[in-house]
Amino acid sequence: MICNRCSKEIPRGHVCFNCGTDNLLLQKTRTASLRQYNKGVSFAKEGDYSAAVEALKECIIFDKHNFVARNLLGIAYFQLGLVTDALREWIISASIKKEKNPAQRYIDSLQKNARLLDKLSDGINMYNKALEQFKQGNNDLAVIQLKKAVDVNPSLVEANNLLTAYYLSVHDKSRAKKTIYKTLKVDKRNPKALEYLAELTSSEKAVSGKKNSSESNDFAEGYIENGYVEKTDGFFRKITSVVRTDLALFAAGIILTSAVFITLIMPSTVSSEQSKIETMQKRIAELEDENLNGTSAFAIKYNNLEEEYKKLQEENEKFQGEYSVKQQELDIQTAQAYIASDEFDKAAELLYNLKADMLTDEDLANVENLREQCYPYAGETLYNLGQELFNDGNLSEAKLNLSKALDMAPDESFSDNILYVLAQIYEQEGDNAQAKEYYGRIVNEFSSSDVFSRSEQKLTELSSQT
Repeated sequence: MICNRCSKEIPRGHVCFNCGTDNLLLQKTRTASLRQYNKGVSFAKEGDYSAAVEALKECIIFDKHNFVARNLLGIAYFQLGLVTDALREWIISASIKKEKNPAQRYIDSLQKNARLLDKLSDGINMYNKALEQFKQGNNDLAVIQLKKAVDVNPSLVEANNLLTAYYLSVHDKSRAKKTIYKTLKVDKRNPKALEYLAELTSSEKAVSGKKNSSESNDFAEGYIENGYVEKTDGFFRKITSVVRTDLALFAAGIILTSAVFITLIMPSTVSSEQSKIETMQKRIAELEDENLNGTSAFAIKYNNLEEEYKKLQEENEKFQGEYSVKQQELDIQTAQAYIASDEFDKAAELLYNLKADMLTDEDLANVENLREQCYPYAGETLYNLGQELFNDGNLSEAKLNLSKALDMAPDESFSDNILYVLAQIYEQEGDNAQAKEYYGRIVNEFSSSDVFSRSEQKLTELSSQT
């Protein structure tokens, strides 16, 4: 037998004496990895991206250095609207193989289209906010966030599924059907969407007695006939034109990949002359002696692999750092464009999230100048939003917006009102120490404020309670 890893002869058994590889285990692992990869390609070709993701994740478990599988996994994630997961897989892939790797092209395509990346990120943020709103019982606000999420990112199937679940819970079957269709249009056999569809069709059958099981299978076609087909937003076309071409190449490469793996795992017949056996037995004895003092080929190779792995980790961290720096540069440029078009709120949000330790002194000076231009306007917007949320009883969201408003506009004409509302929130939450701090700031810093007297009174009341 020839070792599939180092190509040295193995006189007996299946463990290589040169590199220590268990060839039987390696053969099974590669076979399993190939099987899952081929499944992933087939699912992706059919538009069943959820199944493709699961198959490709298992493929990578068997072979974490399979950059081809990672690229396809990233494409599947992107088709599902999960741009963060897609970028993660492409960045890892690019760190594994730096040359002639399409992953870098995918990353570059997103970086060049900052507006697209911003919209995709906004969609995911809105989806996460919707989850929080549902947890707090603010269903109406959650639904609004979900609708916004699917508007800016139509491929975000999780947002559509959550909308479907909500509509089913309030027995709005018409809207539930539409959102199920939107999900299946993006992800052909999405498990959650099919589960909701089965629940919906079974309930309709129970009511009318006219539906049958074949109707659920023809669901998408039925809704096309009834005019529910919607156009895909144009801003996805640029990046999808990049990934779809490579998706076809993945499919075309199945036969070639299979041939390569079969060649690697097919054991070769070797000579078994007695002289070679004796030579190998002597070599085994030598290796055993070398293992005792750590100078065996296997020990050295293991140490080399550990060093290579650490180097790969360092390169990956370096690449991620460089990517973050480039992303911040893009955010600064985008913020400048927003300010030029008087979209101060959007500019402020980008500038607020920048990390100072990743900026040059020149960039920091530029950022401070931009913040001075947009922060007062954005701070006032956030204050007004926080005040509305406070009046509606949504204390957590109100506090979040007001705290950000105070960071952006600490010395504006409305800053004392921000402090006063924040103090009231903390007082209602039972955090009297924090409430006293905010009332105290009004008394010490805003003597001419219209809430000065009330703040002074509140400060006295709270101090007397301790």
